[in-house]
Amino acid sequence: MKRGYITAIAAAVLLAAGGASAAAAAPNTGTKTAPAPFGCDAGPGVTCFFKLFLGPRTTRIVQLKSGMKVGIPGVDIGKDRYCVSANAPPLPTCGQIVINATYNH
Repeated sequence: MKRGYITAIAAAVLLAAGGASAAAAAPNTGTKTAPAPFGCDAGPGVTCFFKLFLGPRTTRIVQLKSGMKVGIPGVDIGKDRYCVSANAPPLPTCGQIVINATYNH
């Protein structure tokens, strides 16, 4: 009986510690804001490619057809950056722009 009780306590401690370390290891947690507004102002038939730089090692590619406007969640407005190009993903050496809360295009 005593061994089962100690095993249950040890399992509970390990589960609690594992959940805390997983949350600490998750990138870009805690400071996210409302979805950032993005839009493609290009002419008809053009696709805008946005490359989002989310923290030191995370990127995301978002494609929008001309005229589309969306809110992109999971970004830190005022800190994360993006590049945009038409009909092809941005080059690795693109000029990065800070994501703002009004409109990113």
